[in-house]
Amino acid sequence: MDDPTVQGALGKSIAQVYTIEFQKRGLPQAHILIVLRAVDKFSTSEHIDKFVRAKIPSSIENLQLHEIVTKCLIHGPCGIDNLEAPCMEEGQCKKMFPKEFRTETTMNASVYPLYRRCPGDTIFVRGREMDNIFVLPYNPYLLLKYNAHINVEVCTSLREMKYIYKYIYKGFDCANMVLSAGQVQYNEIANYIDARYVSAPEAMWRLLGSHMHDRSHAVMRLPVHLPNQKQVTLKDGHEEQALEAEISRQTTLESWFQLNQSDPDAQTLLNTDIPYNYVYDRNKWKRRKRGGKKIVARMYVLNVEDAERFYLHMLLLHVPGAASFKFLRTVDNVIYDTFKQAAFHCHLLNSDEEWDHCLYLSNAKATTSDLRLYSVLL
Repeated sequence: MDDPTVQGALGKSIAQVYTIEFQKRGLPQAHILIVLRAVDKFSTSEHIDKFVRAKIPSSIENLQLHEIVTKCLIHGPCGIDNLEAPCMEEGQCKKMFPKEFRTETTMNASVYPLYRRCPGDTIFVRGREMDNIFVLPYNPYLLLKYNAHINVEVCTSLREMKYIYKYIYKGFDCANMVLSAGQVQYNEIANYIDARYVSAPEAMWRLLGSHMHDRSHAVMRLPVHLPNQKQVTLKDGHEEQALEAEISRQTTLESWFQLNQSDPDAQTLLNTDIPYNYVYDRNKWKRRKRGGKKIVARMYVLNVEDAERFYLHMLLLHVPGAASFKFLRTVDNVIYDTFKQAAFHCHLLNSDEEWDHCLYLSNAKATTSDLRLYSVLL
């Protein structure tokens, strides 16, 4: 991890996340997503070509790199050359190989870049001749250092970034098992038992206490709730005790209100800025003595159909130093009944009142031809 993250083999890293995957065979496979600082982000084709290649290296110029790419970075053969390949589905390769020859790298906003793949050296893999259209993108420095399968892709959209996160939440592999003794009696439900499949490498990995996933930044989730509507978790058989404990417990939002009543420095900060300067400990926000840089504050996303919470969310993103829910409903010394009204008078919402007034005046004073022209312009 240090080469691409700490040493900056691909550029200066400002954040990273990785997950470990096991595919029922071989050693663990890491999926690593690296976020580069703005000046190091891949913004041009020339910049991509400097760090990422998709070609078979010359065996004369660099024999070691040529051998590693030949051994680890060739996909297939598949397609019309091998319709029985595991990657084939309905006559097409699921990984979209073979690629097309290209004289230059092309940036693509919706998918991975289309890497430069010129006709060049060919090699024989599994008895078939292969060329650059079957090469996985790679970084020469990382390949030479680790002599392993290291596929490097440039992410240009959220679609590619979502790829790594699905490995955190997709759950465990499962295997279908049939247990029978003596005469087999078919039972559609009992015949198949959903059992978790754990390979030997995964068992070893977990027994050694190695991480299955990790990230560079901690994520602080900030709840948004209306007065007397915070989330309460109840336990069967202990509902009353759990309810009393939860009612007395302050949420991060309520603790923020309390902090703003006594700390002048906190009164200049938005709710989403607090985690960078304060730490939440024992139901209270306490000033940070160190750290704060490796944190991402995330407020829950709300649907506009949940109207009052939605407008409360909007106010929390724009009003610093709130000391209570009433404080958020107060604009220019006027206390409004709803958070929507407060958001409107904070100029966070647009109103149709001006348009309605304009249409009313036009209908009353404009001529017929002017009204027709007005309707066309609208």
